[in-house]
This record gives sequence, C-alpha cells and structure tokens, in this order.
Amino acid sequence: MIFKLFWMFLKVSALTLGGGYAMVPVMDKQLQSKGIMNEKDFYEILTIAQSLPGPIAFNVAMLCGKKAAGIKGAFASTLGVLIPPFFAIVLAASIIKKYSDNIYVKGFLKGSYGAVIGMVGGVLYKMASKQQWNLFKIITCIAGVLILLANKDIVVVVFLFVIILNYIYESKKGSRTNA
Repeated sequence: MIFKLFWMFLKVSALTLGGGYAMVPVMDKQLQSKGIMNEKDFYEILTIAQSLPGPIAFNVAMLCGKKAAGIKGAFASTLGVLIPPFFAIVLAASIIKKYSDNIYVKGFLKGSYGAVIGMVGGVLYKMASKQQWNLFKIITCIAGVLILLANKDIVVVVFLFVIILNYIYESKKGSRTNA
C-alpha cells in the first residue's frame, strides 16, 4: 500500500499541469479507481486540507496517505507529490529562461493557464454542489467575496473569517452543552 500511494501521487504530480487545485480531480479519480478511498472521504479530506497552511496538493497527499496507511502512507504520498515539481521547476526555469521569447513557449504557457482555470472552476463547482447550503453559508460566502474585492488582501479575509467562524463554533458548542 505504501508504494502504491507513492507511485499514484508521483504520477498525478508529474502528469498534471497547473498545480495543486488542478491535481484535485485527478487525485480523487485515482484514489477511487484504485479502491483506496471513496469520494465522500476524499472531499472531507479536501475540506480539511484547505484549512491547513501550505500547498493544497501537499496537504491532500499527506492526509489521504495518513488515512489510507498511517504515518508511513502520509510520508510516501507527500514524497510522491513533491518530487516531480522539484525537478520540473528546475527544468522549466532553465527552458523558459533560454526560450522565453519563443512564440510556441508563450502559446503553451497561455494554453496551460486557460486549462488550469477550467480545472479549478470544475473543482469549485463540484465542492459547491456537494455543500448543504443554508442562509448562513450563503451570507458567509458573499461577505467573503465582498471583503476580498474591497481589500485585495486574502490574509485579512482568512484572518477575519477564522475569528468569526471560531466564535460562532464556540458559541454553538457552548449552547449544546448547556441544553
């Protein structure tokens, strides 16, 4: 199982252009097709991974590996997802520096950018469609977008929402224990 996780995350990381969120649907399909994890468990892990600091691909690989095979699985999955970008960055930087004025290189980069936007949009749609929406969640999303548009600093938005949501969570937890 350890090698299976390592190899799966290595392949996903090596063959998926666009970074972490572009890898998410591919990771989901691979984990399901190999019988390692079902879709519900994957999206629960994805939700947790998004709240952790650091790259989403790293967080998802670590949490999926841990769920599937413990600490060794987390290590193998994380190593698998980190190796390809390391070498790809070194290779890409040398190529882009050398051929940055080439029309084909520019076209490839523009095409990759468009594909990534589509893949991230697909993940966002899938996550939104799986939510159990209520008035509070809708207001929270709208408020977050408005604050982000007004401020342009995502750190402020995240910080405010962590404080607000923690306060709401604690007050709900306190009302349940008192009831």
